[in-house]
Amino acid sequence: GGLGEQEQELAALQSVHHDTRGQLASLETLQHAALGQGSEQVSGWLESQGLQAAPRLAQEIRVEQGWEHAVETALGFYLEAVCVAGLDNAGEMLAGFDQGAVSLFDTQASADVGAPAGNRGTPLAEKVSAPWSMANLLEGIYAAETLGEALSLRAALETHESVITRDGIWVGRGWLRVARDTDERAGVLERERAIARLADEVEAQSAGIDGLREAIERARRALGVAEEARDRLQDEFNQAHRLASELQAGLSAGQSRLEQQHKRSENVQQESQELRSQMAGEAQERADAQRRLEEALAAIEALSREREERTGQQQYLSGVLDEARIRSRADQQAAHELALRAESMRTASETTAQGLERMREQSRQLQGRRDQLTAVLGQDDTPLQELEQQLESLLGSRLAVEEELSTARKRVEDIEHSIRGHDTARVQKERSVSGQREHIEQERMNWQEIKVRSDTLLEQINASGFDYRQLLEAMPAEAGIEAWAERAEKLEQRIQRLGPINLAAIEEYEEESKRKVYLDAQLADLIEALQTLENAIGKIDRETRSRFKDTFEQVNTGLQENFPTLFGGGHAYLELTGNDLLDTGVTVMARPPGKRNSTIHLLSGGEKALTAIALVFAIFRLNPSPFCMLDEVDAPLDDANVGRYCDMVKKMSEQVQFVFITHNKITMEMANQLTGVTMHEPGVSRLVAVDVDAAFEMVAV
Repeated sequence: GGLGEQEQELAALQSVHHDTRGQLASLETLQHAALGQGSEQVSGWLESQGLQAAPRLAQEIRVEQGWEHAVETALGFYLEAVCVAGLDNAGEMLAGFDQGAVSLFDTQASADVGAPAGNRGTPLAEKVSAPWSMANLLEGIYAAETLGEALSLRAALETHESVITRDGIWVGRGWLRVARDTDERAGVLERERAIARLADEVEAQSAGIDGLREAIERARRALGVAEEARDRLQDEFNQAHRLASELQAGLSAGQSRLEQQHKRSENVQQESQELRSQMAGEAQERADAQRRLEEALAAIEALSREREERTGQQQYLSGVLDEARIRSRADQQAAHELALRAESMRTASETTAQGLERMREQSRQLQGRRDQLTAVLGQDDTPLQELEQQLESLLGSRLAVEEELSTARKRVEDIEHSIRGHDTARVQKERSVSGQREHIEQERMNWQEIKVRSDTLLEQINASGFDYRQLLEAMPAEAGIEAWAERAEKLEQRIQRLGPINLAAIEEYEEESKRKVYLDAQLADLIEALQTLENAIGKIDRETRSRFKDTFEQVNTGLQENFPTLFGGGHAYLELTGNDLLDTGVTVMARPPGKRNSTIHLLSGGEKALTAIALVFAIFRLNPSPFCMLDEVDAPLDDANVGRYCDMVKKMSEQVQFVFITHNKITMEMANQLTGVTMHEPGVSRLVAVDVDAAFEMVAV
């Protein structure tokens, strides 16, 4: 971000600097022409005298604001005077000066000028400041603000004295001169002031540009260091990437094997979980069965004790009970009740028969007693009262016996009722015991089945190389039968979706793994090559930007110097159309003297040709070749422009040989060797060559 802003700031400052330099070059070109520095004869003489770098008078004096035109009118040709230190050897100096016009100004000469009379105004020399006295050139010339004031001072003037106004009207005792020139020598002092101001601006801008360039160069060096570090890090990254690719390939193979092991482990864990679940269920079922067995055994033991207590009472029912069990358990309750009723009726019948037998025995005994008593009575007339007492006693005994018999019968009925209740409870207990025995038998069979399955699964676990206790310890606490069953179902569905087992999958996987490793290596090489190519492109782009920028600046500088020379003023410069130096375009901005056009397309044909010449010569100066061919370049130019064009070609011919095709006589006069094409006969061309130097020698002879 900082480098881009600095480059934008530099581009903006360079654009302003180019405009300022163009204006300065235009003014300096006009100033050189105005001060006579363009004459080759005078320049050669000054160079021979060592005065090539000597300043002109107009370049050394400073005039009060507003009096420039007056001073220019008064000094005239002397503005072009070369400042020298003394004129004692002027004769020797001018001995070699044969052609041209030159004026010299002695900076060591002094002149004492008295105070002017009060009615003649202010001496013009007071309006001028210089490192030395200007009285020698401005002696007798006075300054007046207006023409009326100057005319009023005429009567007081001496013959050699004069008055000049601010706007340049020069008045003497008997003469008046008005300078309204519009040639290149007009405005020399104002132009010199503008040149000085622009020179200061150019210097300040150059300092700013140099500072920005140094900052940009530092930033670029820092950027280069950062890019080198980035390249180094990129190389390290590429190496690490290749190593990572190799490790990734090995990791992928290991992950595949690990995934297979994980799948096998999951299957084993699933089966182990199922076994644990089954074993847990079996253990729970065993515990429940054991608990129920213990309860049943306890009940059996209690029933056995009760049965032992009543064994004597139920032996006669064993045959009936066994016979009823054989027939049907469904009819057991009814048969048992019928048996109880039959037994009860039989017991009651036997009891009744026994009582009847006892009564009969008693009746027989009583009958025998009665017979005895009757016999006794018949034998020995025993009193009736004694017999009646015996009869009452016997009847009392009979009643007691009958009550005892009734009590015994009632006790027999109670005992029989209790026996029937106990028999019913015994039948219910036997049914419960039978159900418990059947349930115990079923549980024993289930437990046996679970034991067989457990032994089978344990054998499978041992055959798989795992330890049951370790698997049981590694089993997660949250594992459940439903979740593992659902997971097993999902795995089974996934296995079914995979289709039949491919027995060649391992070999195919190894082959594809090798191919993937090869392709990863190829990809890494391509990435490395691409990175190297991108680095090379980046370096080429940086070099291209740098070279394009330097070339653009040099060509722009040459265009700014050539354009004022060819046009006699104005300025031109190159402007970039974009920010990126790699794809930006270049626009030529040309402003001839007196025009304010915004683009080169608004120029005339001759102006476009001169602008193109200035640009081509600027490029040619940057990268000169042994010779240059110009094909009727001067065709759209008028004589004045052709003269400037010829001067530039002649100046550049010192370094480059020009071959040009032309129909212009002024251009032909510049050539050292002429070769013409003529056609004396139709269809037959002939070459005519003329050596201009040899022709001059022949004319001179």
